[in-house]
Amino acid sequence: MTGYQLVEKATLSPSRPHGIRPNSYRIGLLDFLRELAAEELAFPKFQEMQVVGLEEVLYAARPEDARLALEIRDRLRRVASDMERRLLSVQIVFRGKLKRGDDLWVEYRGTRLPIGHIFGYPVPQSDTGGNRFFLVNFNLTS
Repeated sequence: MTGYQLVEKATLSPSRPHGIRPNSYRIGLLDFLRELAAEELAFPKFQEMQVVGLEEVLYAARPEDARLALEIRDRLRRVASDMERRLLSVQIVFRGKLKRGDDLWVEYRGTRLPIGHIFGYPVPQSDTGGNRFFLVNFNLTS
């Protein structure tokens, strides 16, 4: 499936016997953003990747976490059509708990981080094993 799959690390198959299969190529958020800023997108067609570290970056940016989240959103939207054309599948893996209420956020180190500023307000979904995740297209519309 193309687009972003937001998933908690605890729901991935190494942590759960019937968990979500983690994508094989793993990259940190800052490296991912650096690759997206290059003139030519470095990821091959059909690449399945796992991006980690978003909540650490937002946590370190406090109290400017909301501003940084909006900047990340802008960077992702700039490359959306290229990523869609390459049929990429990107899991955004969170160590904290994803929560949906008045907004989408991740509970990390006792702090509520504004993931909704990046990914909007997607509806939670679950697979046949009951694992919860959120899907967002590359244009970042739910």
